[in-house]
Amino acid sequence: MQEILKHTILALTILNLPMFGLISFNPTMGSLASVLSFVSLFLYYFFVKKSKPLTALILLGILYYSISGFHFSGPIELFIKDAVRYFLFILSITEVAKHTTNAEACFYLLGGAISVIVNALVYSDEYGRYAGFYINPNRAGLVCVLGFAFTYRLASKKFKLIAQFIFTLGGIATLSRYFLLLLVLINVLSLFANKKNVIGLIAGAVGLVVIINTPAFELNKDRFDALESFFSEGEVKTTTITKESREETWALYTDPIMEGFLFGNGFGSMQGHGGDTVGIKVGVHNTYLMVLGESGVIPFLLILIFYASLVVKSFRHFNTNPEYLYLSIIVSSFLMVSHNYFYNYVILFFTIWLYTRVGMKSKIINPELDSK
Repeated sequence: MQEILKHTILALTILNLPMFGLISFNPTMGSLASVLSFVSLFLYYFFVKKSKPLTALILLGILYYSISGFHFSGPIELFIKDAVRYFLFILSITEVAKHTTNAEACFYLLGGAISVIVNALVYSDEYGRYAGFYINPNRAGLVCVLGFAFTYRLASKKFKLIAQFIFTLGGIATLSRYFLLLLVLINVLSLFANKKNVIGLIAGAVGLVVIINTPAFELNKDRFDALESFFSEGEVKTTTITKESREETWALYTDPIMEGFLFGNGFGSMQGHGGDTVGIKVGVHNTYLMVLGESGVIPFLLILIFYASLVVKSFRHFNTNPEYLYLSIIVSSFLMVSHNYFYNYVILFFTIWLYTRVGMKSKIINPELDSK
């Protein structure tokens, strides 16, 4: 029963099935999947020996919601629902994360990457950026690069190479600039851990060749041409690559953030829901700035210090578990391009997964899990 509940939770969380059901089918299916997820979490929590939840994320939630709530003038039901879901997830998911092996995490992430490839091959569209179960291509890119990082601990070299190829193929199909940047960074870092990891670069190169030479992949023309220009003669199309950059979006919020530096501008003001309360229709696309802009400097410092310490603690295990550093860089850097942190359960899950390995008294928790 315990294992069934765990795998139900992993499938619903990592594969983003509640949101996928809501958007791709109907609200009823999405709601049922969401209810199943939280009921499974609740039951699992009582089946296993309970340990201390992640205090930093609990405190972050308390500070963020309490301070930002003072300035919130929207529907109170929306605010309460968002806060309750966050705390329920943080309190319940810790035990699931602690008992999830590398191989299990990689397996579900692989399923997510395959859904992106299927989306690109079978359900292509004019937009030309694909997301599979994740609706948003940038979030799909996150899943693919997370999966790529997990492959470095797979025992089977054959399966490792196949998995790296699939994650690369799925990631390129998202045409996410974040995915491409982090994929290169992780491959470079992996060479410092073991020169034999050059095989990851080969898998990436093969994936790129397959994408370029497979007409069935109908990718966004501007972004695809810009990507292809790196590997062909002629001018590199940097204009497309830098168009609508995150830096430009962040700059729009400079004045509102400075005006609400101490206590923020209120819940939702930086997330671009319709026309938000600071008069800018797009979201800030940066979790750190969102927290600062909505709830002020104290929660901002907490989330900044927490993720910085996660990177530092992960680095200490580089000789034995280099994938911890890759994962810490991924989760902390993704917060710089996304503002849906408090309901992005993929990011929250892998943050807690990593913390249970490196954050508890700076030593690996349940190291036997990571050998599987």
